Amino acid sequence: MSTVRQEFEIARRHTPDFGGRTLRLEVVMFALAIAATWATVTGRIPLWAGMVANTVFIYGIYTVVHEAVHANISSRRKHLRWIDTVAGTIACAPLWLFYHQHRRQHMEHHTHTNEDCDPDIYAKGSFPVWIFVKLPAALIQYFNPVQQYRDCLRFGCTRREIVYTFTTFAAYSAALIGALAAGYWKEVLLLWFVPWWVGQTVMLTFFTWTPHHDHTETGRYRNTRVSLFPGDNFLLQGQNYHLIHHMAPSVPYYRYRDVFDEMRPLLEQNNVRIEGIWPDPANEHPPTAHPAE
Repeated sequence: MSTVRQEFEIARRHTPDFGGRTLRLEVVMFALAIAATWATVTGRIPLWAGMVANTVFIYGIYTVVHEAVHANISSRRKHLRWIDTVAGTIACAPLWLFYHQHRRQHMEHHTHTNEDCDPDIYAKGSFPVWIFVKLPAALIQYFNPVQQYRDCLRFGCTRREIVYTFTTFAAYSAALIGALAAGYWKEVLLLWFVPWWVGQTVMLTFFTWTPHHDHTETGRYRNTRVSLFPGDNFLLQGQNYHLIHHMAPSVPYYRYRDVFDEMRPLLEQNNVRIEGIWPDPANEHPPTAHPAE
């Protein structure tokens, strides 16, 4: 028996009028990065501490982007959609992301999860292949304007959104080149690029590879999973409940656990994957699909 109506009702009750907590997260993350960078450059904390703090920043700030592209900051207050755009655009900058393009790309992922046209299908494969081959290749493409233009076309960006994307790309590039030309190459390398690479690696592994591995199932209850382990909700910023996000994208990240707890009996009826921190091969490819799928 289908449980979709019950699931929607649970999600509706946990969708707030306004997602102000995400804005607080953004302020805290930027405060951390600014304070850590200033303290490192002025010699108040060691270089390694600044690198760690900025890695945490890079990892954590994507949650703001993710909430913004789903309009989960303005939430029910549709007249405040501009807040999502502003907050998301600001959060995109240190990640070298482009808000309008990324929003369209991410919506395509939700529409075609684990299908051949899923933008995230590039992550399909074993962990060694992901971490040593596919992920580094994807990260390098962030800095390729030709690839960025192709992605704009692929995901249906409007002409205005393409202009926004490349104006932003030019601004990022000018800031980077300016810092390097001013002699701050060491600060750029160790306080931004290395934290960016490490933070993105951790974020993309736990937001893209582990939730969907082995990237073959497409049903509502099987195209991603739930990952339970000590400290899970805090460490993964709710993305250990990635299934909840795909089932109810309007629910903010800080309410995934509440939705899961209430919805769990319904999910178990539908043969969802509830596992530990790492994907369990034993739960892949069930012998028969549940009728509700």
